[in-house]
Amino acid sequence: MPPIVLPDPPLSDGVITLRAFTADDIPAITAACQDPEIARWTAMVPSPYTDEDARGWIATHDEARSEGLGCPFAVADAATGELLASAGFHQIEWDDRCLDVGYWTAPWARRRGVATRAVRLLSRWAIGDLGMERISLLTFPGNVASEGVAQAAGYTREGVLRAYLEVRGERRDTTIWSFIAADLEA
Repeated sequence: MPPIVLPDPPLSDGVITLRAFTADDIPAITAACQDPEIARWTAMVPSPYTDEDARGWIATHDEARSEGLGCPFAVADAATGELLASAGFHQIEWDDRCLDVGYWTAPWARRRGVATRAVRLLSRWAIGDLGMERISLLTFPGNVASEGVAQAAGYTREGVLRAYLEVRGERRDTTIWSFIAADLEA
């Protein structure tokens, strides 16, 4: 699997910038992930969430990128550098040229279009620069905010995968959305 090299200059639309996480982000990550909505709607964020969780998570990023397995980004305010969200790729299948995108938004940054902007930037980069043909986005039924992000970012709802993911000991239905190379041209 090829390594993933962070874009230089970083991806930005002038409102947000996607960059690597740093140790300076640990307090903001921990504060954001204390929010019960993040724990409710994500499969991978532990609850309760500690500074050690954030430190350990950041420590996995370089290896994930170097092995071509994932590419997490800090979503920061382009003007101030404040951490607003997390967005990135996982489940990368290089042979099939497809991957999954995931994200969470800090409570203080919600309802500002931050996640939608990040998903749009990442989708264009994955297709245009990484050569991907398909991006999947998974939401849990009832997560209206995340479904809105998927729609606003140009993703197509494909259906519900019944009992698809196990989250904290419970099997959960999952809605699958997709964005394909042809959507970028549309």
